[in-house]
Amino acid sequence: MSEEELIKACIAGNQRACRELYELHKNWLYAICLRYHQNQSDAQDSLQESFILIYKNLSSYEGKGSFKGWMRMITVRCILASFRKKKKMAEIDIGNIQDPVNLDFLQDIDLDELKFLIDKLPPGRKQVFMAHAVDGFSHKEIAEMLDVSEGTSKSQFFHARRELRQALENNIVIAKKIQHER
Repeated sequence: MSEEELIKACIAGNQRACRELYELHKNWLYAICLRYHQNQSDAQDSLQESFILIYKNLSSYEGKGSFKGWMRMITVRCILASFRKKKKMAEIDIGNIQDPVNLDFLQDIDLDELKFLIDKLPPGRKQVFMAHAVDGFSHKEIAEMLDVSEGTSKSQFFHARRELRQALENNIVIAKKIQHER
């Protein structure tokens, strides 16, 4: 069954097609959920909620752009909405931050180390960092999804970058000290 036929079958209420759609896409969408959540249970909840929204809104997919991109957008919006509902986002607004967005310091880091450091960020900062730096949402879109001001989104991103940079610098200093002592 082609992607278009699968979508049409799901819209028509074909349960087998809905199951096939789920099986085809559950793993990579779950990986997105895990990037945002601290535990598997919350990630699984977001995955389930995402698929409910995907199924409900299939008829609104117009075939413009990739279907995977459309599902990814719904999933990220669902995840961020769950954070908004739980009021995990701290409202910090320090106005317009003029610091340029420079993530070059992240280029030379091991992926597992980067994931570890991102997971250590406070929830609000992690959400904004993931949505902006990883998933490419604008601060305006993030602000709408989290029901915060655009300045808050920028502030959270600024602080997340600063904390990641400090954590990396501290680890490098510690590693250099250990090598020097040997």
